[in-house]
Amino acid sequence: MGSIASEEEEVKVEVRVASPAHYLLQIESFSLLSESGVEKFESNEFEAGGYKWKMIIYPDGKGSDKGSEHVSVYLALSGTSSLPTGWEVNAIYTFFLFNQLCDNYLSVRGKMRRFQPIKSLWGLPKFVSHKTFKEASNGYLVDDKCVFGAEIFVIQRQAISECLSMVKSNDSFKREWKICNFSNLGKDWFSEEFTVGDYKWKLLLYPKGDGNSKGSDISIFLQSVDAKDFDHHQKVKAKCSICLKDQINGESKKLSYCIWFSTTVQSWGYPEFLPLTELHDQKKGYLVNDCILVEVELEVVFKHTVKSLS
Repeated sequence: MGSIASEEEEVKVEVRVASPAHYLLQIESFSLLSESGVEKFESNEFEAGGYKWKMIIYPDGKGSDKGSEHVSVYLALSGTSSLPTGWEVNAIYTFFLFNQLCDNYLSVRGKMRRFQPIKSLWGLPKFVSHKTFKEASNGYLVDDKCVFGAEIFVIQRQAISECLSMVKSNDSFKREWKICNFSNLGKDWFSEEFTVGDYKWKLLLYPKGDGNSKGSDISIFLQSVDAKDFDHHQKVKAKCSICLKDQINGESKKLSYCIWFSTTVQSWGYPEFLPLTELHDQKKGYLVNDCILVEVELEVVFKHTVKSLS
């Protein structure tokens, strides 16, 4: 088959009977292109995959390959002024050379290329050597006539683009609640909403416990009010300390954690924060005059969002 393209260009070379689906160019008196000093020939526009293209032939090579005794063939995306800002087109191109003796086509397929504003021209600098092209028995150049062709498979963009945004934060909060009439509270108690790190939060307390701790412990949680409306990627990392104060002895029961709040983790805390027997122990001072003191320290550490890009 002679010298067709080059191995480093990662091409696939075949012979096929079917003619190119998108474009055919017949050139008469091919030798006159070189003799008359024509550096390149640019075809008329043709359409493929919803875009306009031009095939460009360099009879004596292009750029650094000029004078390398090869014919260079390139594909240029045309009509780019009508495309949106930041456009890009991914395409796989195949160039053809008609064998006029065997009535078939030499097919050379390049790898996928990205056509974009900074580079809208791609091709094969060593499509075929002059020796192979001009050898009469190969049938590519007969009576100084030849036929080139092109097919373009445009890869339709279906990928979802997203942007990960992580913001380090040091927004902190500290507050104490005095909760009275403790013995008359219902099954749960919610604080008013408070804002930390641009997010809304609530303190959630179960006076007689929650879940497996019901009837045996007091349960205390921090709830992210916004988490129920997060998308599945959005998260906020919070460092939290919950303290139940001993109002007589000046001591306290304090537990801390640092976790990501999300749609799947909307609240976090301790179902077994303190046994009810210890809470009601008058020597301890956790419950005085039917009131408890709960303190929360909250720091939003990271904000993590993933946004879709248009």
